[in-house]
Amino acid sequence: MPKGCPFVGGEQFKLYAGLTAPPMQCDPCECQKATGQCSGVPGEITIGAGMCGAVGVPSLPFDGPGGWDGTCTGANALPAGAQCPPGSGVPCAQSITFSALPPPVNEKCDVKPSPIIKAGGAKSTEWETGALACRSSLDTSLCGSGDKLCVPKVLYPYRQCIWQKGKHTKCPKPYNWELPRTMYPVQPKDSRECTACTCGAPQGGACVATLRLFDDGACASEFLKQPISSLGGDCDPIFPAGRAMGGKAVTDHAYIAGVCEAGGGEPIGEAVEDDENAVTVCCRQSYIFDE
Repeated sequence: MPKGCPFVGGEQFKLYAGLTAPPMQCDPCECQKATGQCSGVPGEITIGAGMCGAVGVPSLPFDGPGGWDGTCTGANALPAGAQCPPGSGVPCAQSITFSALPPPVNEKCDVKPSPIIKAGGAKSTEWETGALACRSSLDTSLCGSGDKLCVPKVLYPYRQCIWQKGKHTKCPKPYNWELPRTMYPVQPKDSRECTACTCGAPQGGACVATLRLFDDGACASEFLKQPISSLGGDCDPIFPAGRAMGGKAVTDHAYIAGVCEAGGGEPIGEAVEDDENAVTVCCRQSYIFDE
């Protein structure tokens, strides 16, 4: 496209044809580390008068009081040397079994902030053809008297053309040397964008805590720290067998983050020529005027 108009009339417009507009280039969506909340205690804690896995042995409840939140409690305490059944000589406290912790609550993943559009990929557009239209002069000193239009004798590499708003399929003589050209403003109608990033619900998250056992009901003399989780219960031996089971507490709750699947970040929309502001241009064959 020429850089400017050599004619006295000046520039009429700049228009374009042959739009190439690739889809948006969207960054992949990512999720931040999952968050969640953990609390509560195992649904059931029992003391067994036998080793873990033994069948048919007596057991005693060792749960906390109703509504127990895990703080120190001496509920269901068992004194040292207690026998099950009484007088049998079999120590009651040989193993402790506990069920799983409650699962996490309020789990979520937030979308990781990131630029949605890749550098250099923001709504790029190219045009195959550009047209610079220059006005004819109405200067009477150049064209003589009257209101005739005046064009230079030598137009090359320019052409003498007429134009009309809208899209038209025919050109009037003598401007029908070639098919009409439909031209458009440089800015197309552009709806290209990236869909919003999303994060699915966390999968695989869990809660962990520590079950603490004490000789006394005031939780001053600790003899066991046992990891527990929401993934399932377990059983541990008590050593030495028959010891006092005075108090217990559940502490150090922690959330083990699950994994969230990211979604979105897909290119949508398109860029198309602005038909509402289209212009049809018809030109004569380029030649040198004699007069």
